[in-house]
Amino acid sequence: MEWLKLLILTFQSIFTILFNPFFWLIIFLIYTQYKKVSRMEISLLGEEKATAKERVFSSFGVGILGGVLGTLLMTVLGITVQLEDFRYILPLAIILMMINIRYLCFSYAGGIISLFSLIFGFPKVNVSSIIAIVAVLHLIESILIRIDGYRHPTPIFIRHDIYGIVGGFTLQRFWPIPFAVILIILTKLQGATNINLPDWWPLFIPKGLDVNNITLQLTVIVAALGYGDIAISSSPKEKVKKSSFRLALYSILLLILAVISCHIYIFKYIASLFAPIAHEGLIIYSQREEKKRRPIYKNPPKGITVLDVKRGSVAEKMGIKSGDIIWKVNNYVIDEKEDLLYILRQFPSFIWIEVIDEKGRSNILEYADYLNGIGSLGAIIVPRFSDAVVSPQNNMSIIKNLFKKFIKK
Repeated sequence: MEWLKLLILTFQSIFTILFNPFFWLIIFLIYTQYKKVSRMEISLLGEEKATAKERVFSSFGVGILGGVLGTLLMTVLGITVQLEDFRYILPLAIILMMINIRYLCFSYAGGIISLFSLIFGFPKVNVSSIIAIVAVLHLIESILIRIDGYRHPTPIFIRHDIYGIVGGFTLQRFWPIPFAVILIILTKLQGATNINLPDWWPLFIPKGLDVNNITLQLTVIVAALGYGDIAISSSPKEKVKKSSFRLALYSILLLILAVISCHIYIFKYIASLFAPIAHEGLIIYSQREEKKRRPIYKNPPKGITVLDVKRGSVAEKMGIKSGDIIWKVNNYVIDEKEDLLYILRQFPSFIWIEVIDEKGRSNILEYADYLNGIGSLGAIIVPRFSDAVVSPQNNMSIIKNLFKKFIKK
């Protein structure tokens, strides 16, 4: 019953986040990033796959779920913080995000603050506690990536060294994470509610503090988690499976280091360095892996490859899927995108398309519109030649983009 009381109190405190200005600042920053994604989709596709508001709304719901899971884990593990521990981390995370959007991550800000505390003595923070929270947040992030990371992927064209123009997807998701933590108050508070907890709890508490002379108070901390990746050699869903597994492994190792650092001082340095370096290493390894592996959205010897299908389009209604190869349309062999466009410019009232799916199976799909004719499939085709090629690193720095706009003026 005592644990149940504590969990009820922590979950109730999450709803106070609606009155926290930092939470709405995070929402606004996430909205600006999704607006940038929408603009890129319009420039490449002529329309956005989802509006920035739709993306923010879905991220909000998933973020709340992540906050509940994070709260549960940190409560059970007995992770405690002092107010000073997070006074600097969120502002630093926002500053780092301005340098590169992928730095909107507590592994970088938490690692830097922890190292400054260990080396220079300022700010004085509980390093083990910070690293533990970073580990739990990334464990939650791995779950969110698995269930939500593939949502609204943005189709792009990339120039490959071997295969020429190939298709791919950028995966960009951002989540606001409100979670309740146990705040350490250094003096006993009058009228505080007493809850009997196990002797080992809390686990992450600074050495030198008299446990009998402190009060544990619930508070809500606002975090932001971001996932950015690119899928060229695999589908978005397959990509997030791999990414989430690796991030979960990273999180577990980081949490182990945090626990050890409570007892062995040198591990505070090891954990503080491991947090940002290993996280960056995961990103670099993933990018290099994509470059080495064979892309799946490439031009075949014959036919054209479908990269993506627009919502509500003829292609979607016919059952055409990402990765399908269009081989024939109305019995005409299709060798390039212009062959398809030539047929559709005649607005046929009935079309049948022979496609080959990713497993090499041939299917014949049909569609009819006797009233208006069919002038567009709504399928995004991988071109053999295109100027609309993007780099996965484009528009990653907010500061750089603002500087470019200032120079143009």
